[in-house]
Amino acid sequence: MKKDIISIIIILLLGGLLFYISTDGFRIYTIEAERVESLKNEKPDFPDVDVVDNKGRAYPFDEFEGKYILMTFIYTSCETACPMMEANMKEVYDTFDAEAYSDDLVFLSTSFDTERDTVEVLDRYAEYFDADGDTWRMLRVPEASDLDTVLDTYGVTVIPEGDADYQHNTSFYLLGPDGGLAEVLDYRDIDGAVQTLDKYVGEAAS
Repeated sequence: MKKDIISIIIILLLGGLLFYISTDGFRIYTIEAERVESLKNEKPDFPDVDVVDNKGRAYPFDEFEGKYILMTFIYTSCETACPMMEANMKEVYDTFDAEAYSDDLVFLSTSFDTERDTVEVLDRYAEYFDADGDTWRMLRVPEASDLDTVLDTYGVTVIPEGDADYQHNTSFYLLGPDGGLAEVLDYRDIDGAVQTLDKYVGEAAS
């Protein structure tokens, strides 16, 4: 009996050790969590691509070097997650008072539907969320290969579904001034996103 108890204890301890190792110290529990942890560790540089914003201005993506970026990936004809994500982005923008940090922070909503999301469409979408086009910009990446580079850089998966819909990741991506990924945030947690901006941007500006 005593031997059985000792064997069970050893098995449990070994199992716990294996789980600790496989979850990187109990931090990784799901494939999504593993993806996020991997992205944060990789610290990618700014992708070397050109973008066009909702005001029709064209510039390289590293135009934003030196600033924090809170970014989403969207398509404007989305009727489910994207409007909710952008509405929450608007709440984060207002609650954090993003305009007061315009020298240190920019909000970007990047479309991956290059065919439908023209400059005019993005500008109408920006008006709907009261995005001013400067501290909060809607972007498109005209070249398909450049768009793939951006999506690959930040681990965004986009899968066409039917004629005009997509399955895709839904997160807030916080990039540091060097273009490296600082955090991947739950877009539903508005308070958490505001607190994270305060931690990174607020403290850096103070």
